[in-house]
Amino acid sequence: MIRKMAEWCRIHYYLSTGILMFFSFPSYDVWFLKGFPLFAWFSLVPLLIYVRNGNFRRVYAVSFLTGALGIFLAYHWIGDFGSKIPGGDVIILSFVIPVLAVVFATKILAAEYLSRRFERLRPLIYPSVWIAVDGIQSVGFLAFPWTYWGYSQYPLTAIVQLSSLAGIFGVTFIMILASTVMADFARSAFGRPVSLRWMVSIPAFRRLVMVALLVLASVVYGVIRIASAPEGSGSEKLRLAMVQSCIDPWEAWGSNKFMYLGELSRLTDAAMKQKPDFIIWSESATLEFISYNFRTGSMNPFTGEVLNIARTYETPLLTGEIGLLEDRYGRRIYPQNNAVLINAEGEPVQTYPKINLVPFGEWFPYEKWFPFIKRITESFGASSFVPGSAPSLFELKGRHFGALICYEGIFHRLCRRYRAMGADFFINITNLGWTRTYKGHMQGFANAAFRAAENGIWFVSAGNTGYTALVDPLGRVRCSIPILEKGFLAGDVDFSMNRRTFYSAAGDLVLYAAIILLAALGTVMMIQRRRGH
Repeated sequence: MIRKMAEWCRIHYYLSTGILMFFSFPSYDVWFLKGFPLFAWFSLVPLLIYVRNGNFRRVYAVSFLTGALGIFLAYHWIGDFGSKIPGGDVIILSFVIPVLAVVFATKILAAEYLSRRFERLRPLIYPSVWIAVDGIQSVGFLAFPWTYWGYSQYPLTAIVQLSSLAGIFGVTFIMILASTVMADFARSAFGRPVSLRWMVSIPAFRRLVMVALLVLASVVYGVIRIASAPEGSGSEKLRLAMVQSCIDPWEAWGSNKFMYLGELSRLTDAAMKQKPDFIIWSESATLEFISYNFRTGSMNPFTGEVLNIARTYETPLLTGEIGLLEDRYGRRIYPQNNAVLINAEGEPVQTYPKINLVPFGEWFPYEKWFPFIKRITESFGASSFVPGSAPSLFELKGRHFGALICYEGIFHRLCRRYRAMGADFFINITNLGWTRTYKGHMQGFANAAFRAAENGIWFVSAGNTGYTALVDPLGRVRCSIPILEKGFLAGDVDFSMNRRTFYSAAGDLVLYAAIILLAALGTVMMIQRRRGH
């Protein structure tokens, strides 16, 4: 029996990539699982070795199986969204895992197909295809750019600095490049005696050395950038207080909302002892029509109490709300997921309706054609919001910030646009209370380090259940509080540390270069085919 299992593992060793994917991203808050940034550099190697042999049908099949295994192990917490419905988590995962596995397998198949025709360019083709598909995954109504490989590096501040030049795509590119050359070298060395003389004689080793030097140069650049960064003069500070109330907005909101507001008020009162300039509540803190009620004069006791908190403390307040959008004739009203800024006089002065709504969870744009899918998502508690049309820059005490709602921090183009508009910092209000997992919260927070370093400005994360933290312009977490614990976090944002970055000015040049390379190879293949080669 043991011998058969050993033989099966030997034949299907590519599945070890799926297992290694679990170790490549945040999973559980224990010390022996904190090495995920290192595992992410080589977890793809077994699969990349295996797919070098066999026909393309088999390449796709094994890539799909491996991707499905790894995605389940790394991202199964997404199913928690439907956990309150019997079998809901199974239904969600039955859809999410195959879809993400198809994306994963498509990357491998397309890269392998091109690599076999341009073998010398294999090390460049794999990362180019990878980030090109990632780029596609970030556009459209169903965009879900959550699973970028580079996000695994968020605790390694020196590596994160590379994103100030090349963005998250640049970090992902180097990681997939490294995996590709490691796989080539391992395949060349398998089953033969390895000596220094032999290694020097093969191209795979020379490529491995070159990539190792590139990674080392990236780390050195990051270390130098961190060491040379100003610590801040302290003369341009804004003190913030973020409240983490850990409420469950789906638990009878109508009857419990004043109890939730009382908890928010208690925590805010404690935070005010730190004398903040600005109070920040989470996305789900106040699920009411605050700005609409104020604008139309239809105030209710809940809205009145929220506005009175800002007025009493004479401190501006940012919180989530349900916005209402009227059509041009005033005949229909559509709900939106909003951030609302309440000034020190207790008046809602500006709102931002979320642009990038969570597919299926907050809206389903194709419900006219697939109404049964809409009914299923509604049974899980999904919303029917309409998206906002454009980013909106908020102003506070002479400073500007871009509001990000829920998972909008993963949309790097939106953040870069905010920076171009003049944002001095980002504020991300979010709610991951529906998943009580460490991995869900930390994977949701991983983008914060990259958005801060890419744009050279502060990133403020304010979650209902976490992860609540302040991230400086180098992507370093300056202060935070534990997830799933009620409390508040007070900290200073020092704008003298802000800096311009090459990425914020130039954008995704690495992605564009990858697309140009792939387009050139596609053109060569078409010419060859016409000539009969």
